[in-house]
Amino acid sequence: MLAQIKIMIKLELCNLYGLNALRFSKDKKAKRKSLGLLVLWMVLIVMGMFYVGGLAYGLIYLGMQEVVPAYLITISSLLIFVFGVLKAGSAIFRKEGYDILCALPIGQGVAAASRLFRMYVEDLLMTLAVFLPGIFVYAWNIRPDAGVYFTSLMGVWGIPFIPIAASVFLGTLISGISSRMRHKSLAAAVLSIVAALGILYGWSGVLALDGSITPEMLKNLSGAVSALLEKLYPPAVWLGRAVVQGDVLRGAWYTVLFLGVFMAAGAGTILSFHKICQSLHSSFAMHHYQLGRLKASSVAVSLCRREFKRYFSSSIYVANTLIGPVMGCVLSAALLAAGTEPIERLLPVSIDMGGLVPFVTAGVFCMMPATACSISLEGRNWWIMKSLPLTVKNILDGKILMNLLLILPFYLLSELLLIAALKPGAGELLWLILIPAVMILFSCIYGITVNLHFPVLEWESEVRVVKQSASAVLGGMGGFLLAFLCAAPIGVAPKTYDGLLKGGFCLMILLAAGYLYRRNSCFDLCGKI
Repeated sequence: MLAQIKIMIKLELCNLYGLNALRFSKDKKAKRKSLGLLVLWMVLIVMGMFYVGGLAYGLIYLGMQEVVPAYLITISSLLIFVFGVLKAGSAIFRKEGYDILCALPIGQGVAAASRLFRMYVEDLLMTLAVFLPGIFVYAWNIRPDAGVYFTSLMGVWGIPFIPIAASVFLGTLISGISSRMRHKSLAAAVLSIVAALGILYGWSGVLALDGSITPEMLKNLSGAVSALLEKLYPPAVWLGRAVVQGDVLRGAWYTVLFLGVFMAAGAGTILSFHKICQSLHSSFAMHHYQLGRLKASSVAVSLCRREFKRYFSSSIYVANTLIGPVMGCVLSAALLAAGTEPIERLLPVSIDMGGLVPFVTAGVFCMMPATACSISLEGRNWWIMKSLPLTVKNILDGKILMNLLLILPFYLLSELLLIAALKPGAGELLWLILIPAVMILFSCIYGITVNLHFPVLEWESEVRVVKQSASAVLGGMGGFLLAFLCAAPIGVAPKTYDGLLKGGFCLMILLAAGYLYRRNSCFDLCGKI
């Protein structure tokens, strides 16, 4: 059993983040793309490390060095949990390779155990990227005893256990419920989005503090932050105190405790693995077909319909691309319910919220366009699309049209809520409608552009495409960063130039979208992909 698990773990990890392709591929073009993706991840990791190190230094500068370890543990755990909820079900119960695993003489829990171990390795790397820079800054400034270093090195292995266990439990629960439904992928995606929104709502309630921080605690800022972290995630405070005190035995005890929670969640997943996989990936065909009336559709309608079928067949694809539009509607509803006054009171300077709301809405809607992964998700079937008597423009138009129609109802609902909340005049109403629409159009075209240049057609899991590919990262960041860059000058510019700046931004974005669209329509699919 252990030998089988060891072999399966090796197979799971051999091509982690495309390293196997980078090592052994003889295709120079593929190696360049793998190397470019690796460099991109390294740049993002280095940027994150500097950011975390700066946060740790800021806490030490404010005299809150006691909460630095707990703060770092909380950040890494929340990141693991949020990303894990959206990918756990697809990563563990993925369809690719399941038919081969069923034919192999391996135990029932071998495949599930190897996939759980892969999740642990990926999340441990994320933990190290967050925890180690902050601890380095802490050690450099505080110069603690040797016990702090030993406890940190021992405790860092246990940080991912509880958030992985929680995300795996939710992922297994969502997959188990959706496996009993007719539209399994759509049901799993909806349940994942509901779970993610519930988590965000819970965090907002915790961060509101509900009066739990008293004026006496505010005199001791370190105690206030520690109380907040203990309310948000108590295990982080437990392990953080052990690190600060250099208590190696207590740190080891907490690590073993976290491991026990992880093993309990993993045992439940292993016991239900085959049953859930069979329910998710099996289908029943009816044999009383009757030939009905044949209908002819245009090329655009047919391709758009095909894209929707492919889209709703992947739960992780739906969950990761719809979370932005759903959050946009939720934020618009929250603005209608609470108004702009609470937000304006929290800001250190006076800002025209009505002028910034269109850019914030656009940024949320553009977080992850479906087009950023649409080509990669074709996978090994991409040759079928290329062999059809279709132009490049026909193929790409179908993917862009699907993305626009997908976002349209959420965009309309969000706009109605914002109009009711802000009650804008004629000029403000124009920008409130036009700015998000222009940026959404640009993000769809930009997403397909990025995916044309960074396709990933060889993948063993959709998680590799939707969450770990260069096109997913760059395509998801493009529209969001553009909205942020456009909102910055609007927030500080005089009111007199407000309309001129917004009109100029819209014109430039439309011109950029038109340029990218024209370039994409002339792309050589056969020669470059």
